[in-house]
Amino acid sequence: MPAPRLGDERWSLLLTFTTGGRGSVMKQTAVRTGTVVVVVSGSPSLVDAHMRKACSKATAVRLTG
Repeated sequence: MPAPRLGDERWSLLLTFTTGGRGSVMKQTAVRTGTVVVVVSGSPSLVDAHMRKACSKATAVRLTG
């Protein structure tokens, strides 16, 4: 699964699982920017939609904190 082009290192995994006869898909993406690692998990489209914003927020907190 391709990870977004953010940060120094990035990793992404697509998980599929079945429980009680129902299948689900979940995506987990991790991005390292300097000493901060941001991990977002959830439905693939939501992870893709919110990863950039999550990295921006984490970096802003690091710079102001």
